[in-house]
Amino acid sequence: MRFLNHDINKRLLVLIIVFFILFSAVTAYYQYKFRSILSKKTQNDEKISEITAQLILEKYNKIDKSKETEIGLVDRLILEQRYDEVAAQNEKLRKEIEKLSSLKDEINILQSQIEYHKARLEGPVAQFRLIQEKNEQINHLRETMDDLCSLLKQNKLSYEECS
Repeated sequence: MRFLNHDINKRLLVLIIVFFILFSAVTAYYQYKFRSILSKKTQNDEKISEITAQLILEKYNKIDKSKETEIGLVDRLILEQRYDEVAAQNEKLRKEIEKLSSLKDEINILQSQIEYHKARLEGPVAQFRLIQEKNEQINHLRETMDDLCSLLKQNKLSYEECS
């Protein structure tokens, strides 16, 4: 029996060694596969983070460009509105200048006629007083013209009479 026991112990020992080698081989294989899968996962995570960063940057640039475009459009609309306002004011001032010019001419003609008739009726003393009144009126009209010219210059407009 001892012979059988001894033979069985050797067989068991060989069997244990075979299982140990088999277990070690399987463990090494799975560890190798686990490491390769882990390295692929790390690479994929890096790629995903790079792609995500690129997409975020692209989206941010699109949003930033759209904001710039919106700001540019708003600025353009504001400038167009202000230009239209200034153009309307310019046209209004030009019409007022034309009206004032025609009124000035009419006033001058009427005043000349009135003064002529007064001078004929009153004589030389009246003519002297009339000349003094005319000088005062001329000075008053010059002041009015200067005021209008300064108003035109403030609005950056020019008129031949204001040169």
